[in-house]
Amino acid sequence: MSRRSPPEPKPFFFIGLKESLIKDEFIQHDKFIKENLTGQLKLQLEVISEYLFIGSGNYNFIQNPQLVYYSFFRSNDKIVIPGSSIKGAVRSVAEAISNSCLSIIKKKERYPPTHQSCKFNLKTKDKNKRITKLCPVCRLFGTTDYGGRVNFSDAKILETEKKMIEIVKIGNLFRPRINKQMRKFYENKKFYPLKNQMPEKNYRFVEAVKKGAKFETILTFQNITESELSLLLHATGIKQNFKIKIGGAKPRCFGMVEFIPFEFKILNDDLISFRDGSIEDIIKNKDLIIEIKELEIGFSEKEEKCPKGNY
Repeated sequence: MSRRSPPEPKPFFFIGLKESLIKDEFIQHDKFIKENLTGQLKLQLEVISEYLFIGSGNYNFIQNPQLVYYSFFRSNDKIVIPGSSIKGAVRSVAEAISNSCLSIIKKKERYPPTHQSCKFNLKTKDKNKRITKLCPVCRLFGTTDYGGRVNFSDAKILETEKKMIEIVKIGNLFRPRINKQMRKFYENKKFYPLKNQMPEKNYRFVEAVKKGAKFETILTFQNITESELSLLLHATGIKQNFKIKIGGAKPRCFGMVEFIPFEFKILNDDLISFRDGSIEDIIKNKDLIIEIKELEIGFSEKEEKCPKGNY
C-alpha cells in the first residue's frame, strides 16, 4: 500500500493584530502645513525572486509549441508595473508595521471591529458631527471619499524586454482557505520550474519577467509628516532587513523586489525650489512604527522549495 507524500509547506506567514488603533484627524489637501514634507523619490526596482508577474487580465498564444498564456501588463505596448500595484503592496506592509486598519477584507473573513476599514465623513448619531478620524495608513494612502497623499508612477523596464521575458508554467492559483484573523503575507521561498512543460489540467502559463530585471518608478508625496514618510520608506523595505512582494503569482513564490533610491528631493518652504533629502535621517523617526521584526523574519529568504501543486 503506497503512502501519501507529506503536504508541501505553504509559502505564507501571518502577523497578528495588535492593540486597538489610534486614529487622528485627517489632513486637508488644500492646506499645507509648514512642518510637513512635499517632494519625490526616484526609485529603481529590481526583481529578486526568480520571476515577477503582473497580470494584464488578457491572454495570448504562441504557435510552437501551441499554448495559451496570461500576458504581462503593458502600457503603450511596453511592459510596465502599474503604480497602483506598487502602492497596494507597499500599503499592505505599512498597515502591518503601523497597526492600521485592514483596508481589504475578503468575503466571509471576520476581523475585530477595531481593525475594520476606516470610514470617512460619515454622519454619526449626532447629525451635526461626522467621522473624520483615520488610522495612520488611511490618512497617508487614502480611503473612500478621502484621497491619499502619496503615489507611485508606473514603473518602466530599463532593459530590452525580450531578454527579460519568459513564458513560465505554474500551478493554478487559488486563495488559501485559511482565516486566522491575522494579516497574511507570502514568504521568499525557492521557485523550481516544472519538468513537464506541456499544457495540462490545473496548470497555467504566464508571461513573467526574470530575476535581475530592473524598473524605474517615482514616489511622490504631498503635505506629509516626517513620521509618515518614515513609515512609507520602511514599508518599501528601503534600508531595511527585508524585501517586499508585489504583483501576482505570489503563492508560486513570484514577486520579491528590492527598491533602490537614487534621487530624493523635497520642496523648500517657499514651495518653489527643491533641496536634497536624507533618507537616513528620515527613517530614524519611528513614531508610527509598531512592529517590524515579524516582517523581517517572514520575508527572509528560505531554502524550502515553493509548492508546485495545488493547495
